Amino acid sequence: MSLKTGFANLYAGAKKHRAFHALIIFLSSGALLSSASDLGKAPKMGRQSDGSYIVSTEQRVDGGAISFPGRPIDMAMHPSGEFAAVLNHSNTFLVSRDGVLPKSGIYTQGAGYRGVVWSPDGSRLYVSSARGVVQELLYHSGHLSTGREITVKNDSSKRNPRPGGMTITKDGGRLFVAVLDKNSIVEIDLATKNILAEFPVQNLPFEVKLSEDEKTLVVSNWGGRKANEEDEQAATGGATVVVDPRGASASGTVSFIRLKDGITKHIEVGLHPTAIAIEGRRAYVANAASDSLTEIDVPLQKTLRTLPLHWGAMNLFGSMPCALAIRNGIAYICNGGDNAICEMVLSTGAVRGFRPAGFYPVAIALSRKDSYAFILNTKGNGSVLNTSKGRAGNVRDFQGTVSIIDLASDLKMATKRVAANNGWDTERKKLRPNLAVYQGAIRHVLYIIKENRTYDEIFGDMPQGDGDPKLCSLGENITPNSHALARQFALFDNAYVAGTNSADGHQWSTQALSNDYIEHFYTGYRTYPFAGDCAMAISSAGSLWDAALNKGRTIRDYGEFCDSKLAIITPSTKSWLDLWNDRKDATNLFRTHAGTRMKRLRPYIHPEVLQWPLLQSDQRRADLFISDYRKRSRAGKVPNLMILSLPCDHTEGRNPNYPKPKCMIADNDLALGRIVEAVSRSPEWKNTCIFVIEDDTQFGLDHVDGHRTLFFAISPYSKRKIVDHELSNTVSMIRSIELMLGLDPMNRFDALTPPLRDCFSNTPDYSSYKVVPNRIVLDEMNPSLRMMHGEDLFWAKKSLALDWSGPDRADPETLDKVIWSSLHEDDRAPYPQLARKN
Repeated sequence: MSLKTGFANLYAGAKKHRAFHALIIFLSSGALLSSASDLGKAPKMGRQSDGSYIVSTEQRVDGGAISFPGRPIDMAMHPSGEFAAVLNHSNTFLVSRDGVLPKSGIYTQGAGYRGVVWSPDGSRLYVSSARGVVQELLYHSGHLSTGREITVKNDSSKRNPRPGGMTITKDGGRLFVAVLDKNSIVEIDLATKNILAEFPVQNLPFEVKLSEDEKTLVVSNWGGRKANEEDEQAATGGATVVVDPRGASASGTVSFIRLKDGITKHIEVGLHPTAIAIEGRRAYVANAASDSLTEIDVPLQKTLRTLPLHWGAMNLFGSMPCALAIRNGIAYICNGGDNAICEMVLSTGAVRGFRPAGFYPVAIALSRKDSYAFILNTKGNGSVLNTSKGRAGNVRDFQGTVSIIDLASDLKMATKRVAANNGWDTERKKLRPNLAVYQGAIRHVLYIIKENRTYDEIFGDMPQGDGDPKLCSLGENITPNSHALARQFALFDNAYVAGTNSADGHQWSTQALSNDYIEHFYTGYRTYPFAGDCAMAISSAGSLWDAALNKGRTIRDYGEFCDSKLAIITPSTKSWLDLWNDRKDATNLFRTHAGTRMKRLRPYIHPEVLQWPLLQSDQRRADLFISDYRKRSRAGKVPNLMILSLPCDHTEGRNPNYPKPKCMIADNDLALGRIVEAVSRSPEWKNTCIFVIEDDTQFGLDHVDGHRTLFFAISPYSKRKIVDHELSNTVSMIRSIELMLGLDPMNRFDALTPPLRDCFSNTPDYSSYKVVPNRIVLDEMNPSLRMMHGEDLFWAKKSLALDWSGPDRADPETLDKVIWSSLHEDDRAPYPQLARKN
């Protein structure tokens, strides 16, 4: 065999595997690639050549679905069976098997988390609104128009009641609405809009259905039963729910309301009960946090069976069923985590197979005359609205989809496709590579979670990687340590965050998934749980620190999941400069105190490191970490797992109480460099790996995908001076941490995602890192309005008008434009929202 033929065969066999890219890097003799010859060989996030899409979880979804802008949340089939209504994040429209009906859409001012139902005659549509009302829409000849607005509360309080799931009587006269934040079901007379009755249930009612005889309401209570004094309990918005020791919701219930007298009974089911389907005297409830279906006898009001929703040995948590429909004894269940429809034979409880859907299916509607199902996918094809057109994109470029599935097609082949898309058949050796870092060489992991920047924003100026310099506002002058680390270790140019904002980003960063509660409330947040302050957002499979403690590993947390509402700065101040000068002058006038809602994490947090507010500079966070680390190193007690929040690259826009955005990002960069230097010069360095990632990328632009981000794996076993093109994401990093420390996977996402491989060597290089001094001053404050004029004044006013009362409350698009304007004060470069790829 010729050498040419040999390499051709090697290429053909290896290009399917991550090891292929390590081979190319090896052949390049170890130098940082100046013209990366293997660029494009690894799959990247977004649309693929075969029409499929790789999404931010590294799962693949099939192409060919009906697509549209937005993040939809619910759907209902018209009584004719010819088309369905889609409740999108800001509009409602109609879709048939041929696509979106022309000019059928109507603005509906923000969708609720659930709730859309047709009147029996098909002339009216009722949708839940994030504004706290039910909106009536009128249907005529393929078009929707605005009807009445229906209130679901009979008091004068300003609190949003949050209407959700709905059902309507067969005569179309009465509407029943699950009112989440009133823990009740409201009965409405549709002729008069009057509230006829209100029935109390348990925590956070999600769905309500009428029994077939219309004598009983069946209600799924997302948050379960009311907590007793003996229960472990935690908050979720204005409610208190029962939780387990890890802080996750630990109860799910179903309520039965007898309509003739209002007598109500409650029974326990699985966790996070969501959608309900009624079939005869049976009710079936999807338990999204238990990966199961509960079968209930409605007249007897008792549980008959709990049916697990897994395929073969695939019984790790992560399916997250959240919608279902039943026909001819078969349940068709939307498994959000599997991006698939699960088919179950109800007589036996056996799962007979899966069919591919889009990214996180949340609703299903069956056609009446044939075997087709309409599947609504809230994340659709991913954030590809602009990148699929050759434009720069951000993480919120949502493209929702409706998949049209022929339920009579080959189920065996469909199941194989779902298995391949989800990596259920991934080779074991890919999931645990034969590398020293995964065979005990690493005993200490430092996991640094930053805030909100894309790859192109920081590394677009590095010609070695796949960057766009036009989008690079935070290049080497502002982030010299990030650039030095990328050169000394590895530049990752195909690595992505799994989340899209801090609410889901910190769940992905610590739990390797975002659960059904987060995904349903993305269109109108009830809580914003980036700091562990909402029990409903905590994964029922636990967090990274739970996995470590379960294996007897030692941990230390520096800010992550520390709630800003528990942060105390003494004496109180609103000026960043006060704390900065206190540190610089060593006057020690200010004290900080951190707190967390996570009971199991509480003993392990550093008492002074704040996750928020950003009044604490990242230099101070670095001071506290380094001091604590060195103290523990001297005592030989460096923890196995250290998690550090380093958030100041988020910035505070043009707020005059804070430094300019470039200064806050430079502060963040210098802190990172100092921390890496300190760890790399410690005795523990030889057994340590430092991982660095953003929790999300906010609204930053990137020409590949808005999820692409800064990403580091720094250790003596890291290959030096390479460009790593391996497809990686947040979960890849978490899985690497788990394998290094001997932790069990938390769920199916981290269990089935291969860890990092191409960046590691079995031959260690113990040389340390030397911090690069900052090139710009760190304490140049934003000027006050009276010192500004023209464009700067315009954007400063825009910045001050944003909601800064809590993390991420500021509109992300406006904030990104504010930051861009500040970074480009000298050249006045226009905001490149529609920048095209070269």
